Amino acid sequence: MKNIKKYLCAIVMMVISMTAFAQEDVFSGDWLGANKEGDLKVAFTLNCDGNWQLNPYNENARCNGFMEVNMLEPGGRESLMATYEFYVESMNGNELTLSFVGGRPEVDAGISGQCKVVYKDDKLSFSGLDKGGKDAAFNGLTLVKSGSGADAIADAAADDGVPLGVKILAVLQLILYIAVVLFIVGHMFFVWYKGARYKEVFTVEGMLNKRLAAGMPEKMTDEEITEAWKLMDEAFATWTVIEKTDDDEFRKPTKMKQIKKSVLLIDQVIGMCPTDADVIERLNSLTDVINSGEERHFDGSRKLIWLGVIVGILMYWMMGVGMMFSTLIATGLYVVASRTPQFLIDKRALRGGGKYS
Repeated sequence: MKNIKKYLCAIVMMVISMTAFAQEDVFSGDWLGANKEGDLKVAFTLNCDGNWQLNPYNENARCNGFMEVNMLEPGGRESLMATYEFYVESMNGNELTLSFVGGRPEVDAGISGQCKVVYKDDKLSFSGLDKGGKDAAFNGLTLVKSGSGADAIADAAADDGVPLGVKILAVLQLILYIAVVLFIVGHMFFVWYKGARYKEVFTVEGMLNKRLAAGMPEKMTDEEITEAWKLMDEAFATWTVIEKTDDDEFRKPTKMKQIKKSVLLIDQVIGMCPTDADVIERLNSLTDVINSGEERHFDGSRKLIWLGVIVGILMYWMMGVGMMFSTLIATGLYVVASRTPQFLIDKRALRGGGKYS
């Protein structure tokens, strides 16, 4: 039994050793590449097994990899653009995490960052993990083994290494994101353009002119006055009680269905063109409540806005301009989406929820 355990342990150790060796062989070696435009050439040497003297510009440097990036000028002449020393941070299957610094002590000083290298189909694809990695000349490039030929280098340059399914998903996500943004912004512009539901302040003279224009009798009958009061009382009764005293009660709409139901009743009163002064006074007070209830106010957290602005600035230094704009746009959408109708703010206040700070 002991011998069997020894043999199994030996087999496991052999498999682990072979796997580790295979991973190193996948990445280690000499690699070449170019960009899509054809004005950059890259030469990369990597050895994952220990630190080596690979940097010809610094004899004291010991690293796992070294890269030269050359710029091709219109006349065909090559000029050295940047150099990088690479250090292996972690290896996981076909993915390798590298940190890097500038290769030439004085010329490339200040260059540093991290990148991810993915091995697939005998190619290495580079992608930056931080601002330094995204700003590096090799970010987004795909390299092939040295000696693969010019056609292989050109094909690798044209291949961004992103699977078709991932590209389709990214496009769908972008379309959905744009649709949500357009809907939110479009809705807010519509609300601002539409303005208040009731834009007119009703007067006896104005209602009288409307009755005459419609061929209605000049004065309201007693039955019409009674019916108008009944409709307005029904509209008032649909709203939520805000405060109650011995003599009176104060109500406001706190739900959209309350607003819609009361608006149907109020519009019937308006259609009657009332000429009674008391009815018109009550009608104006009801429409004022509806207008103020539908008016939108910012009901979000101002601290969260400032946090979004600060994070956006930090994202610029860490991840680049793209992430900064994404964060700031998201913060702006939060501001727009947080403009809440007053009746919803009142509803939350009644439930015990205060306004955000």
